[in-house]
Amino acid sequence: MKAYYSTAYGGPEVSQYGDFPDPSAGDGQLLVEVKAVSINPVDYKVKQGVAKLMSGSKFPRVFGSDFAGVVKTTGSGVTQFKPGDRVYGASPVIWGKPGALAQLLAIDQKFARAIPAQISFEEAASLPIAALTALNGLRRCRVTEGKEVLINGATGGVGHFAIQIAKSKGAIVTATCSQGNAELARKLGADETMGYTKEELAKSDRKFDAILDTYGKMDFNDVCRLLKRGGIYATTQIKPFLIFSSLLTQVLYGKKLTSSNLRSKPEDMDEMEKLFLDKKLYPVIEYYFTLDHSAEAFELAESGKPRGKIIVRVG
Repeated sequence: MKAYYSTAYGGPEVSQYGDFPDPSAGDGQLLVEVKAVSINPVDYKVKQGVAKLMSGSKFPRVFGSDFAGVVKTTGSGVTQFKPGDRVYGASPVIWGKPGALAQLLAIDQKFARAIPAQISFEEAASLPIAALTALNGLRRCRVTEGKEVLINGATGGVGHFAIQIAKSKGAIVTATCSQGNAELARKLGADETMGYTKEELAKSDRKFDAILDTYGKMDFNDVCRLLKRGGIYATTQIKPFLIFSSLLTQVLYGKKLTSSNLRSKPEDMDEMEKLFLDKKLYPVIEYYFTLDHSAEAFELAESGKPRGKIIVRVG
């Protein structure tokens, strides 16, 4: 098969497009003909080696987590799927599992889900990591009807889903983004927009019930100043000493700091799909690449500040 694979942790200098051994479906696995893959920040971070203690040292290997495709064959013990089924999901690449930037992917059936008929391969591939992270972040921020929510990095992969999910819950949404992306943020449902730089945030005298930091780099002082007493801040970034900082902040200011990590329980997938099918959630996809141009997709994800999702078409 053809694949975009790496021979070591790093950037494009250790990665290439070419022939790679075909996988086969083991016990409880599906062999999926991959049609589309989305690139997330976690993908380029794992590829660079940020999580090498968890993801191991076996090379060459394929990266890329979110996928959508068609079941080609099934291994013994597979009861949920059959050849020809359209499926999507996220491979746990961070734990050393094979990635999806290839024509074929062998994956445990527990990491796959049937694609509803109304959802395309590209749309399905865009959803798992980003939409579920946004959903869990807003849950952890206890966002409900009437809550005032600030979403930082609101037109990125996680952020553009977070705007829509927050609005579906009846929240009042303020989005931070560049001036050029303000129109998109409003189209997605933001009630107000503001700049994201430290200088621009300093101009705001608003107070929020919740802050979802999808960019993950808000200054601690800005967070404390912008949160109401009893408010909750959630970040998508893994931050050292977050538990200690949260305890201190809660004692001193009555404000809570937490993480917005991915959660993919069946009820989360059900809620995400229902929002999509009810036309309350849709992916913004402005960037499409083919498998042989995966290096460009990673470059854009890492340094281009893309709007919405980046999709690599495989099949």
